[in-house]
Amino acid sequence: MIKKIFLCIQAFCLLTCLPGETFSEEFRLNPGQKFFPPEVVERLAEALPENKSVLIDLKALMTAYPGFCLGVELGKGRELYLIMKNGAKIIYDDGQIKDFEKKLATPDLKDSLDQLYHPGVEKEPFQPDYDPGRFRVNAFFNAVYGGSAKEVRSNLVLVSFCGAKVMFNKQNGAAKALENVGRELETLLSKRPQLRQYVFPLGGTYNWRWIAGTDRLSPHSWGIAIDLNPRYGAYWQGKNTEGGESILKMRDKYPVEIVELFEKNGFIWGGKWSHFDLMHFEYRPELLEKWQLTKENAVK
Repeated sequence: MIKKIFLCIQAFCLLTCLPGETFSEEFRLNPGQKFFPPEVVERLAEALPENKSVLIDLKALMTAYPGFCLGVELGKGRELYLIMKNGAKIIYDDGQIKDFEKKLATPDLKDSLDQLYHPGVEKEPFQPDYDPGRFRVNAFFNAVYGGSAKEVRSNLVLVSFCGAKVMFNKQNGAAKALENVGRELETLLSKRPQLRQYVFPLGGTYNWRWIAGTDRLSPHSWGIAIDLNPRYGAYWQGKNTEGGESILKMRDKYPVEIVELFEKNGFIWGGKWSHFDLMHFEYRPELLEKWQLTKENAVK
């Protein structure tokens, strides 16, 4: 019996060394690790030389979602999958060439991080079809926040937000991040009460629904988005999104202090999209993490 086992192992080793043969490889994070050690990083870089952004993207996801992104699998055809805590394996790059609408409809993880979100007050030139954060991979958010209305509801908690009580997802620190925003925003409003009109009445948080006119889930479905006062939160539908001048004027009128508080706590602002949604703030720490990693990488 021992001899048979040895022969099987020997045969497997010989097969894995045959020229031209490739085999799936799995790389898992060890407990407490935020990213892979140098030898794994080097292996992935060698296997995926054409994907220049892959290592930054993976680090952004793994750092922003600790405990949910457990590792990666490198397939036989060099396809890369992100391994999630719930067992899902989500493809990083499906290899398809997509226009803007196709990316909205069927994004992969690479698409979801392709457009760089720029936090802060620096004025960005208008770019049509530039909506960092709108390419959402449902399987990823299902794995973190819940894959059905029932699952999401089981993860919702009541959050105090500037004196109001709202429901938000507790997973991955989302509810805690909104609570932090609310506390800091309450301090700001006490000093500048004229800003309160931009916040209240709130437009809402959790609501399991499709985005109007599409078959795509709204981020409100996972309980990771909040809409402030819709009266001061212009929405793109029915308006011209090609000419950037009017969009930039609306963006400039919105209180930057409010935007900065949200971005500081891992939220992106829909006011920075060409298909603008000025009342909308969405918990997307991976996009803020990628911005930081990109800046650090540019300095090196």
